[in-house]
Amino acid sequence: MPKNICQIQAAIWRAMRLAGISLDTPGAIDIVRSITWVINQQPIILHRFPLSQNDTHTHEGFAVESYWPTKLTKFLHRAELLSLESPEGRQAIAELSATTIGLLASVWRLHGSPVEESQNFHEQKLLVIKYE
Repeated sequence: MPKNICQIQAAIWRAMRLAGISLDTPGAIDIVRSITWVINQQPIILHRFPLSQNDTHTHEGFAVESYWPTKLTKFLHRAELLSLESPEGRQAIAELSATTIGLLASVWRLHGSPVEESQNFHEQKLLVIKYE
């Protein structure tokens, strides 16, 4: 395994331990593998979808027909059609996740983190509002 993959996986394990997830948690190893795969896809994703392009789409907003809602809905619909039993359906979920990470990073670049920067890392809490 290349050194950078080991470093990525070690960082993911540290983050998971901080979140209270241990190695013994069912599915933990699969989570690490999946997150590692997404991180390793970043150079490919950034080549196809540069940060400036993501930021332009974020500036456009989230109207129903705009880029982000259309893209996210497309991947979710594809996963539904192909089913999560198939590798292609699971690939669609992976693409949905990677796209969501791109959106999140763009929102943070343009508008800042949802957490006050003055807060201590261990005290950061988000207010979750249920929306239906």
